[in-house]
Amino acid sequence: MIPALGRWLGRPRPADVVELAGPELRAQVRRLEIRARQAMETGLAGRYQSAFKGRGLEFEEVREYRPGDDVRTLDWNVTARTGQLHVKQYREERDLTVLLLVDLSASTRSGSGVMTVHDLIAESASLFALAASKRDRVGAVLFDERVRTLIPPRLGWRHGLRIVREVLGSVPAGHGTAVDEAVAAAARLLTRRGVVILVTDRECPLPRRPLAALAGRHDVVVVRVADRLTEGAVPMPELPVVDVESGRTQVLSGRVRRGEEDRIAGVDVITLTTGEEYLPAVQALFELKERRRAN
Repeated sequence: MIPALGRWLGRPRPADVVELAGPELRAQVRRLEIRARQAMETGLAGRYQSAFKGRGLEFEEVREYRPGDDVRTLDWNVTARTGQLHVKQYREERDLTVLLLVDLSASTRSGSGVMTVHDLIAESASLFALAASKRDRVGAVLFDERVRTLIPPRLGWRHGLRIVREVLGSVPAGHGTAVDEAVAAAARLLTRRGVVILVTDRECPLPRRPLAALAGRHDVVVVRVADRLTEGAVPMPELPVVDVESGRTQVLSGRVRRGEEDRIAGVDVITLTTGEEYLPAVQALFELKERRRAN
């Protein structure tokens, strides 16, 4: 049986991470930081904040009543003392921990255009890291055939940039994809409700039961990243290809058969495709979660 094309469209192994950790990587991080800031200015940060719930509401202040205020927030003690209507104001106590699980397996080196699956995984994961780092603690689990790197969750834009550098500077490698180990690591790291964002190759099987169990305690989003050929966006010719994880070669021809859609109870799934703008899909996800929250 012919394996999914995403595993077979191999490219030469990239240069070692040490060679990338110079001006080229710094320029890449800077470009992504500018792109992320622009996305935030268009409202992405606000949608992110609205999409993911904090732990509750925290009292902030009492102020005079204004037309349109919810009468249920009236502070009757202050109102009686001053003779004027006053309301209590609350702010959301976010106190969220966001954990990114990022697929760096060798199969992500596939790509039929300028951008590889790894490129899109790195860029979209980095955007999530920077969006979260504006107000929440963010950490990361980087994995290939095993869990490669654990970055403990911390606050701050600088920490978000550290995650971006780690992801962009990592070389896809290994002979498998340890999604199950990454999910298990997330379950161990998050001691109270948080957000888990798994960014992985579209062709990689998902550990359905562990993800459903994780979604019972946390807010779980799966970002599936695919190449445009595997999604049928362009005609597929006969191709000599190599499996970058096993090293075997084979000739593939005909239309690639896509696998079933990933439907897991309590888990939101979006698919991003190389060669297409990914921000609209991310914004649509945030808007969907915001509408659910409002209802």
